[in-house]
Amino acid sequence: MPLSPEQLDKLKQLSRVFDPLYRPGLQGDGAGPSYVEDAHHDFRQHLAASLLVNDSAKLLVAGQPGCGKTTLLTRVAESLEAAHRIVAFVDLEVRTAVQDLGSVEMHLAATAELLAAADKVHATLSPETLASIQGWLASMGSATAAVARELAEAIRHLLATGREDPGLRSELRSVIRQGADRDPHELLTRVLRDLAALRPVVILDGLDKLPPDQAREFFLDEKRKPMADAPGAAILTIPLSIVYEPAFNVLSERYNNADNPVLPAVRLYEFHDGTRARYPAGFKILRQIVEARVAPIASGLVADDAIDRAIEASGGNIRELARVVQASVVKAVVRSGDEIERQDVEAAIADQRESFRRAFQPRFLAVLQRVRDKHKLDNADDVGKLLLYGLWVIEYRNEEAWYSLPVAVEDLVRRLEKIK
Repeated sequence: MPLSPEQLDKLKQLSRVFDPLYRPGLQGDGAGPSYVEDAHHDFRQHLAASLLVNDSAKLLVAGQPGCGKTTLLTRVAESLEAAHRIVAFVDLEVRTAVQDLGSVEMHLAATAELLAAADKVHATLSPETLASIQGWLASMGSATAAVARELAEAIRHLLATGREDPGLRSELRSVIRQGADRDPHELLTRVLRDLAALRPVVILDGLDKLPPDQAREFFLDEKRKPMADAPGAAILTIPLSIVYEPAFNVLSERYNNADNPVLPAVRLYEFHDGTRARYPAGFKILRQIVEARVAPIASGLVADDAIDRAIEASGGNIRELARVVQASVVKAVVRSGDEIERQDVEAAIADQRESFRRAFQPRFLAVLQRVRDKHKLDNADDVGKLLLYGLWVIEYRNEEAWYSLPVAVEDLVRRLEKIK
C-alpha cells in the first residue's frame, strides 16, 4: 500500500535531519537540539579547563571524520562567549580553498572573524590597527573601509575570490616575501593584542581537511606552527594522520594538549583485560541524539530496536549514525513502511558492507583481523592511517586507546575469511 502524503512528508523530514551534512546550530542557534552534553564531556572539560587557567593556551583537536569535532567546538565557543570572552570561530572550509591552504589565507580568515566578533560586542580596536588593515587591503586592490565590520567583509570578499582563483591565492602568498609588515600574521597579532582584555580565542575548524603532505608541512616542518606564537588562545583541528606521525611529539613544544588531542568516538564498549563489553552509557548518549531529532517530527517514527541497531552500526561515530538512519529511511520508503524498522537498518548495513567491499585491498585483511581479535592497531603504518580515516576501524578510549571494527566491516571480514 503506497504511503500517504502525510506519512511521506514525515519521512522526508526525517531524512533531512539525518543528512550527514546537516549541522544544526551552525546558522546561529547554537549547537542545536540534538547536541548532548555528555557526548564528549571529559574531552570538552579538559579544553575548558585549559582555556580557564591559560589565556594563551594553544590546543589541538583531532579525530576521525564525523566524530563530532565541529559540534564540540561550536559548544565550546558558546560557553566562552557566555563567559564574556571574544571568540572567532573560523570555518576554513567555507572561507578558503582548504585543500590548497596557505598560512596567509588562514591568518586573513582568522583576522576577519575576529573583526566581526569585535564588532558584535562593540569592542574597540586601536586606530593604528584599523589603519594597518585598511592599508593592507588597499595594497591588494580591495575597497577600503573604516570600521571593523566593513573590514571583516572586505577580507571575506577577498578570500571568497581567492577560493575560486588559484592565481589570486598565489598573489596573496607572495606578499609575505615583501617583509614582515606585509604578512597577515602581523595584522592578526595586532587585532589579538587590542582585544587582550577580552581574552580572545581563535577556533580554526577545517585544518583537519588538509591533504597529508600539506598537513605535514603545516604542522611538522621547521616553519612557524599555526597560531603557536600568536597572542591569545587558539583551538585548531588537526588531521588524525598527523597524530600518528613519528615526529608528532615535536608539537608538545607548541601546543598544550599535544599529548592527548584525539576526540574519540562515543564509546559503545568498554575494554578491560582483553575483553570488550557493551557500555550502556554510550548507547544512551547516541539514543538521546537520535530521539532529539525524531521527536519534533513524530514520536515512534523509528522503532527502538532499529535505533539500537543503527547505533551499533555507527560504531559511535555521530556522522555515521546519521548516515545509517538516513539510508534506513530510503529502505523504509522502498517497502512502503511508515516507520523505520530494524529490517530497514539491516538493509542499510548490507549496503554499507558492499561499499567497504568495493574499496577493499588485500593488504587490509590482516590488519582488520588483528583489530577484531586483539583490538590493536599498528598506528605508525600507512595502512593503519588509511583504515582510521576511512572508518574501517573505530578508535575508542577508556584509560588508553583501543580499536574495534564497525558492524559492516566485521561482517565483510567474516565473508572474506569464508572465501579464503
